Amino acid sequence: MADIFDEVSEELKNDQLIKTWKKYSKFIIAFVILLIISLISYQALKNWNEKKIEGASKVYFEAIENLEDKNYTKSKELFLKNAENYESGYKMLSLFGLAESNFKDGKIDEMILNYKTIYDDNSIDIYYRNLSRILSVIKDNSGSYNEQMLLLKPIINSPSKLQILAAELEVILLIKFNKIKEAQRAINNLLNRSDISFEQKNRLELINKIYKNNAK
Repeated sequence: MADIFDEVSEELKNDQLIKTWKKYSKFIIAFVILLIISLISYQALKNWNEKKIEGASKVYFEAIENLEDKNYTKSKELFLKNAENYESGYKMLSLFGLAESNFKDGKIDEMILNYKTIYDDNSIDIYYRNLSRILSVIKDNSGSYNEQMLLLKPIINSPSKLQILAAELEVILLIKFNKIKEAQRAINNLLNRSDISFEQKNRLELINKIYKNNAK
């Protein structure tokens, strides 16, 4: 993941921020999907009985195989089966998988609805509901600034662990929609925080430098 952001930084130096984001967003999405699986699989499934786990697991991993083989019709069918017939961990995993299948199949409206199903479900942990909001923003290039910010604001205005990531995405949106002054203010606000990561700080400082140089 660090290598990806190193390459992103190099392209930012050539003042291609938005093009770079579009180019590398698929890698970020893939990383987040893997992170989802690794973070929730054990905790979400540990209380299930073995029979339910076996049945849901078989369908889920068959769906993953079809997704990897680009058989999106079949992967969506299997993910939907799990989402409709099981509760807890595999239901949520399958909803994320269903959204990813629709995304790769070019069905963006369906993908947006899949993520909405997740973030509207109060029975799902708030971390994963917020994560679904972020993924929806990353993958939907057709949404307006206001539409995208409606998804991000609840995260930005909360003590969520994903707050800074959402704020960084706000910067990307501000630049994408040519709101440069607002973007610079947002960058400065983030840089003044003590809880941003080293990688985030480097990216934000580089973006800020680019636009300061362009303003001269």
